[in-house]
Amino acid sequence: MNKSNLTKLAMVFILSVVSMWAGFKLSSMMDAEKQPPIIEGTILHPARVLTKFDLMDQRRHDFGVQQFKNKWSLVFIGYTNCPDVCPNTLGILKQAYIDMSALKMELPTVTFVSIDPVRDEPEILGDYVYYFDPSFVGVTGKKDQLDNLVKQLSSVYLKAAGASGDIKNDDYLYDHSASILVINPKAELQAVFTSPHNKLGIVDGMQKIMGFYNK
Repeated sequence: MNKSNLTKLAMVFILSVVSMWAGFKLSSMMDAEKQPPIIEGTILHPARVLTKFDLMDQRRHDFGVQQFKNKWSLVFIGYTNCPDVCPNTLGILKQAYIDMSALKMELPTVTFVSIDPVRDEPEILGDYVYYFDPSFVGVTGKKDQLDNLVKQLSSVYLKAAGASGDIKNDDYLYDHSASILVINPKAELQAVFTSPHNKLGIVDGMQKIMGFYNK
C-alpha cells in the first residue's frame, strides 16, 4: 500500500474515532438532560398514567380523571377530622401557593381527597378546604372509587381506633399517607413530595418539575 493510501486510511480512521466520540458525548448529554432533577421527593420518569375513577367535588359535581387534565394539580389525601397532618399540610400548601403566585408561576390546583365520605359530606368538605383557600378543591366518593384513585397514587389509608380506643361509628381516625402527589396536565402522576413538607421545598420542586416536564 502506497503512502497516499496509508494517509487516506489514517484520516478515515481518525474521522471514524472522532465521530464515535462525538456520538457518545451527544448521547451522554441527551441522557443527562433526561435525568430528573433533585427535589424533596421523587420525580417519576416516565410519569404514570391515571385511569378512570368516579368521585364528586364539594359542589356535588362529578370529578374524574378528566378534571386533572390541562393543568397542574397538587393532591393530598386525608379527612376533615384529621387532628394534625391534614390541616398542617394544607396550611403549607396555602403558603406555597402564595409564594408561587408572587413568583408568577403557573398555579396548580390543590385537590384534597377525603377518605372519610361518611362524615365528610360535600358541604362539610367545601367549608374545610375554603378555610385554607377558596380555590382549593375538595373531593370524595364511594369507597371503591376512593380506593381506586388512592391505589393509583401509590398511597394507603386505614381506619384506626378513636379516643375510646375502639373503632366506633362516631369515633374513629384514619392512618394515611402524608405525601403530596403532583399530577401533570396529561393527568399523569408526575412526582411525589415526601413529608415532612415545607413551602420552600414545594415551590422549588414545582419549578423543577414543570421545567423537566416541558423539556
